[in-house]
Amino acid sequence: MSLALVAYRDAGNDWPRHKAVITGDEHDLGIWLHLQRSKLRRGELDEAKTQTLDEAVPGWRNGRQRGWRPKRIALPAS
Repeated sequence: MSLALVAYRDAGNDWPRHKAVITGDEHDLGIWLHLQRSKLRRGELDEAKTQTLDEAVPGWRNGRQRGWRPKRIALPAS
């Protein structure tokens, strides 16, 4: 499943969501990723799997940042 997550992110997608209103690949990947993060917090995720995810998908532990995305600020022309 981690290879599918890598492909999903490489396609330019944000982190997959796991909410019930989301369907398809995003939902499936979101559920899987949510479970990996939950196992990590409980200390149940195998160290080898944690390392593999860290190397293959940097940032998987944090995922989406809460709140609004920062707006781009236009710099004055010089």
